[in-house]
Amino acid sequence: MLRDEDESRETTEQGLLEGKAVSRREFLKFAGIAGAVVGVGGGLGGLLAACGGSTTTTTAAGPTTTAAVGASTTASTSGASTTAVSTGGSGPGKDKIVIGAARPISGSLSFFEANAFGPAYKMWVKEVNDAGGLNIMGAKVPIELKIYDDQSNLDNTTRLLTKLMEEDKVDFILPPTSTAFLFAAAGVANAHKYILISGEGGATSLEKEMNAGKLPYYYQFLSYSDHNQIPVLADILKEVGAKSCVFLYIDDLHGIEYQSVAQYYLPAAGIQIVQNTAIPADIKDISSVLKQAQKANPDVLWCECYPDQNILCMKTLLQLNYNPKMIGFGPGGNYQFMYNAFAGQMENVASMGAWNAKSSPGAKDLVAKLTAFLGGKTDNIDWWGHSIYWGELSFFQQSIETANTLNQDAIRDVMNKTHFQTVLGDTFITNQQLDISCYLGQIGQWQKGIFEVIDPGVHRTAPPVYPKPAYPAPATAPST
Repeated sequence: MLRDEDESRETTEQGLLEGKAVSRREFLKFAGIAGAVVGVGGGLGGLLAACGGSTTTTTAAGPTTTAAVGASTTASTSGASTTAVSTGGSGPGKDKIVIGAARPISGSLSFFEANAFGPAYKMWVKEVNDAGGLNIMGAKVPIELKIYDDQSNLDNTTRLLTKLMEEDKVDFILPPTSTAFLFAAAGVANAHKYILISGEGGATSLEKEMNAGKLPYYYQFLSYSDHNQIPVLADILKEVGAKSCVFLYIDDLHGIEYQSVAQYYLPAAGIQIVQNTAIPADIKDISSVLKQAQKANPDVLWCECYPDQNILCMKTLLQLNYNPKMIGFGPGGNYQFMYNAFAGQMENVASMGAWNAKSSPGAKDLVAKLTAFLGGKTDNIDWWGHSIYWGELSFFQQSIETANTLNQDAIRDVMNKTHFQTVLGDTFITNQQLDISCYLGQIGQWQKGIFEVIDPGVHRTAPPVYPKPAYPAPATAPST
């Protein structure tokens, strides 16, 4: 039980809506697990300098780096009006719209708050507030964020979300991080009849709940295993003529679901799974697993794990000089910083994603916005999620403004029925999920430093390179 002062303590962080680079602490943690990435590409120091250090939270007493569980950070854009700006109507009867979330500001998942959905929602709020706020009932009303640090703890997430809705009575909530956390949060949000859009996660098990009508307030936007990543991966592997695969996966809900979907779609496309191995989250040495895979001699090695395990895997592959015809990763492999950290030696490595500046004029514009927001560097761009996060936030904003109310049911009705233009193009919901036609890509491959979309069809920005050439010599410095 938290003490009263911890439960109510808040800080105001002027930097909350400013760009955040990959945290030095988190990247050093990943690099340390991997045996120091600097040994691979000789560029960790330069990368961290380019990315900047941790952003601190400023309080009246001085800087702190984290808030206690139960403490929150509230912020509106610096310089934004604190009263509704009239556009000819009475407005919703309040001078701010409060959006709350329980996010991993600290803990094992803090990488994603700093680099995935975190930058997207902060940039969105800043852009909305710079324009005067959300346009509701004839007035523009600025957004205030109320963000609690769940410390990457699932129990904290559900408790803090409940507090936001029951005690703080926020107008809207944003999602937590990771598949398991989203699964729990969806139930909590629906019990309180609050709309919950997804963040960094998605689950086939959530689909079952949605299809049964148990989660009418939950909306899934991010692509995931059977929506539509593994089916597209199977199509790509069939196209290039791959016949066998070793599938490694993190031993949690994310990995378990991906491998179970892979066991259906890959064999259906003529690709035999010759090894299917769970990887513990705390693994420190993956060499024995990779040596076993090497003996199996598959055409494809796919590691559907999180960034720290994927970095460890890539480092070990280089050490072993093990180079299958295709290498692919789950979350992490889609980040520019990971490609840069290995100084170009991830060339022709694939990953879940995908989009890039060539995907559309709107995507090109988003890259420019993200680059500026994240300090002028591309290192922190997420080539899987950022286009989707930006598209869903735009879709949500347009749904609120079209409903012209803060009523959750009225907004949900608009979301269920209406098409909007976003960075994704024509954006709409089918059965509470972003329609598959809306994605800019599902699978990417690093080609000359660009995360190219290699999906078959209209979204492809480059054909897949297969078989993968030998690892290139490391560049003298990471590209930016």
